[in-house]
Amino acid sequence: MNVLVLSAAAKVLLVRAFREAAEPRGGTVFAADLTPDNAALFEADGAVLLPRSDDAGFGAALIEACRRHRIGLVVPTRDGELEVLAGLRPWLAAEGVTPLVASPEALSACRDKRRFVEACRAHGLETPRTYPAGERPERFPVFVRPVQGAGGAGARRIDHPADLPRDPDLLVQDLDTAPEYTVDALMDLEGRPLQAVARRRLQVRAGEAVKSQVVDAPELTYPALRLCEAFGLVGHNVVQAFYEPGRPPRFIEANPRFGGASNLSIRAGLASPERLLQMLAGESDAAAAPRAIAHGLMMLRYAEDRLVTPAELAAVAP
Repeated sequence: MNVLVLSAAAKVLLVRAFREAAEPRGGTVFAADLTPDNAALFEADGAVLLPRSDDAGFGAALIEACRRHRIGLVVPTRDGELEVLAGLRPWLAAEGVTPLVASPEALSACRDKRRFVEACRAHGLETPRTYPAGERPERFPVFVRPVQGAGGAGARRIDHPADLPRDPDLLVQDLDTAPEYTVDALMDLEGRPLQAVARRRLQVRAGEAVKSQVVDAPELTYPALRLCEAFGLVGHNVVQAFYEPGRPPRFIEANPRFGGASNLSIRAGLASPERLLQMLAGESDAAAAPRAIAHGLMMLRYAEDRLVTPAELAAVAP
């Protein structure tokens, strides 16, 4: 029941949630990052330093860390490490380790926003109207985003035809002015839907919600679970959509990992860390049982300082 959270950085609340889930089972939680000066490493039971996920030595270092700390579950938190972790699945499985990551095919469908739109349409799910590469929109304003990218980088509104770049690597869609929502969707380790929590993004900074509120919207959460099942996603996933009551949601992306504000859904009752450990323990019925959700619960994000001594920094082992 030991857990390793990758790219832990400042994800203190996620590490804390896994510690609370693992402790009653006698498990410990380790946090990993490139350098010791990351706050979440000091929230974990133990910390390890790993190379970048694109480093040739990452796989060997990760497997050795899992072996040394008797890790049962590896939790990625950054898009860039997902495909690498998926490729390491056979070697991790040989060590008795479960990486919380979908197949390479599923990851590709989520990473490429044009493929994401095509997959949604193939499964009867709506997206904002999307223009083929090179086709000029019929009306303005439109919204453009890089076909591959994260964190809202490069996403912007275009009001006039003369301002629209001729760039095949940009996805061009009709501007959707409905409120934007996030759905935290929990799947089991075989990709079956369990439960989802919707939260309205009230204030966003650098692509991440800093104010958000849980809402009761089954007409949004059920299609989001269907999307995750159709794509073959596992574990905790974050789905973005435009939504207003009385209309089908228009999905814009799916992130096959925990999100920066997923702690709100976890605390509202989704309890993903606890249920993931139940799945690992073979307690499938307990993990699948729906949880009561605290609709209306709000997250107001703020910064907090973590103070560490030179001795504490030096104690973080590579």
